Amino acid sequence: MKLKLICSNSYQLLLKEFLEARNFQISEQAELALVENGQKIPEDVISLVFNPQQIDQLISFLENQLGNGAEQKEKNLQDHLIGQLDENYEIINYQDIILFEAQNSIIYARTKAKKYRLKEKLYQLEDELAAEGFIRINKSEIVNIIHIKEIVPWFNGRLLLKLDIKKEIEVSRSYAGDFKKYLGL
Repeated sequence: MKLKLICSNSYQLLLKEFLEARNFQISEQAELALVENGQKIPEDVISLVFNPQQIDQLISFLENQLGNGAEQKEKNLQDHLIGQLDENYEIINYQDIILFEAQNSIIYARTKAKKYRLKEKLYQLEDELAAEGFIRINKSEIVNIIHIKEIVPWFNGRLLLKLDIKKEIEVSRSYAGDFKKYLGL
C-alpha cells in the first residue's frame, strides 16, 4: 500500500521507518495521506490526521487497520465475532461492524444490512476492540470509527456522529472528551 506523509521531519523519519518495515511504500502519488495535526490537508487524497502527542496510538491503529504483511493476513483470519441471526450463527468481520448497541440488556452488532445478537458484554467489547478502531460513545453504544462520515458539535458539549448507514448517534458529554482525545481533536 502506498502512503503519503505530510508531517514534520522528526515524525517523517519515524513513520517512514515504521511503515517501510511493514511493506508500505512512501509516495507522493499515494491515495492515502498521514497528516500531522496543523499541516495543510490535501484535497486530492483521503487523509488521516494525527496528533503528534499520540503517535503511539497512530502506530497501533496503522498496525491493526492498514497492515498488509503476512503477519497481518494471519491476524485478519481472527478478526471476527460470532453473531446470532434468528436461529443461525454467522461470522462477522470487525470491519463490517458499524456499531455495537445495548438494548434491554442484549448486545447487538449492527452491519449495513443486518443486526446480530452477541453473547459478549459491552464492557468486554470496549476493552477487546479498542485497538481495532472501536470506541465507546455513550452508556449503550460503541462505534467503529471507520464508519463515521461526519462529526457535528452538539448541545452541552456533546457530539453528533453521522454514520455511513444514514444513522445519527450521539456521543454523550461524559464520553466526548475521551472520544476527542482518541481522534486527536
